[in-house]
Amino acid sequence: MKDKGGHSSSAADSHHHCHHHHNAEAEIPKSNMVASHVCGVCGTEASLVCGGCSSVFYCSKEHQKQHWGSHKKECHPYKTVASPEAGKYLTASRRLREGQILFQEFPLMTGPVSVSPLVCLGCHCAIEGNDFPRCPECYWPLCSLSCASGTIHQKECPVLAKDTRRIGPPTSQGPPTLRYDSILLLRCLSLRFDRPSDWETMLDMVSHAEHYQKAQDMVHTVTVRYVKEVLKVDLDNDIIHQIRGAIAANSIEIRNIDGTKIRAVYPRVRLLNHACTPNVHLTSTKEGAMEVRTAVSIDKGEPLYICYTGTTLPLWERQRILKDTYFFRCECNRCIDPTELGTHYSSPKCPECSNRYLKPQSWVNQTTWECDNCRTERSDTEIQEHVKEWEERFSMDDVFSQKSVKQIKKMIDYIESEFHARHHVWLTAAQAALRELKSIDTEHSLRLRAELWSKLLSLLSVLEPGLSRRRGIVLLETGIAFLDEAKSEHESGNAFVPQLTERLQIAATHLKEAAHILGLEPPDSQTAPLASKAQEKVVMTENFLTRLQDGAVRAE
Repeated sequence: MKDKGGHSSSAADSHHHCHHHHNAEAEIPKSNMVASHVCGVCGTEASLVCGGCSSVFYCSKEHQKQHWGSHKKECHPYKTVASPEAGKYLTASRRLREGQILFQEFPLMTGPVSVSPLVCLGCHCAIEGNDFPRCPECYWPLCSLSCASGTIHQKECPVLAKDTRRIGPPTSQGPPTLRYDSILLLRCLSLRFDRPSDWETMLDMVSHAEHYQKAQDMVHTVTVRYVKEVLKVDLDNDIIHQIRGAIAANSIEIRNIDGTKIRAVYPRVRLLNHACTPNVHLTSTKEGAMEVRTAVSIDKGEPLYICYTGTTLPLWERQRILKDTYFFRCECNRCIDPTELGTHYSSPKCPECSNRYLKPQSWVNQTTWECDNCRTERSDTEIQEHVKEWEERFSMDDVFSQKSVKQIKKMIDYIESEFHARHHVWLTAAQAALRELKSIDTEHSLRLRAELWSKLLSLLSVLEPGLSRRRGIVLLETGIAFLDEAKSEHESGNAFVPQLTERLQIAATHLKEAAHILGLEPPDSQTAPLASKAQEKVVMTENFLTRLQDGAVRAE
């Protein structure tokens, strides 16, 4: 994956040949009238275009039907284009509606993450405790001896066994180790003999091997040397470097069946470029297939974007990851807008002017933050330090734990005055506060919960618009918070019915949208059960509204 450079991404917060998901399975797409082109069958003037991909034209319905058998495989609502700056990437070949499945595909290969805790090479499950079995041949840790003969491990075992001095196999439980970095590399190198067409795909991937070599990247260097010199893989050094670079730039983190993080390399997902506000959403199924779906409607010709960094990091963090891992500077619509789409997400308030923010001003690789009203200025380091200080406080977890609702509210108000309610630090604080408020069921807690979820939702709807899983979950939580608050008020007996009705209507709207978004997730994904939870809450809310209206009618 790339954009002005290269790419990988974390879909998992989310194996072998791809399924083609067609917009209407075996049905022939409707054709539309267009200005003249040539017919894909007979070459004469054509005024009909394939409604599935908008890329092929026909002179008649008959010729479209005749062509469908061979065209079906290529009929996608997206196409691959290339440019010198962004390399190869996917764009919409026609106007796409939100929530549309573009394709689903299996990985070319999966393996442990680069720096990993102990995992089994047979099934990728986490290895618990210190008393674990090892493969009798290669000495790598396993979760059970039966995994030694599993299809995944059998292939690599003879190669790993060449490490007779046991330099590679992890010795014991401890912090995550980079010894696992070589496994996916070894597996991808084996494609050369086992699956030549997949090997061609690997060779076609963007690789930043030359950057890693130039920077003398420690993990990269150690892994390549281990594979070449210890495991004696009979391939040119350059090819091993290239494939290690391709994995670093194109693999995506997904979760194994037991929830362990692993990496996967996909043939087409790698062609999705990056934007800090994505228009495409990824979900992996339990089997490891990746489903690619539009999050918003997309115009014909527009690139398809996922976010390689996560949408909720501040500007400098996103830029740093993109520069260090993918070697490009992001110029998406969010990054080039000094207000970050009107949120001022990374900007502090101006200390001098009310309701003004300091905006990033870049000049020859130097960023300063400045108020365009009074010209107050702060250095980039100062801005980042201030944020880091607060982030460290939240990671210590002592800001909100064991605090009363009053203290939590006071702290949130303080952070709002120190930053503002759409700032990265506020978002981090709100999430931490909500974790604490979950266990407090007083009326004040419920009110604060509804207020925080509501603000979170409005911020996330800008940073991650449309039908994203995270937005679906936040809609669900917001709807539940409004419903719980209304229930508690009603039970206390001092509720004002019109206000209560309004709250419940807001809850119903959020919950219906949540049910719709979460219902789009693949049936066997980890998020799927939340769709039925949202549906149940919709029913509860509507029943409550009906009872209220009946009661109000009776009260008259």
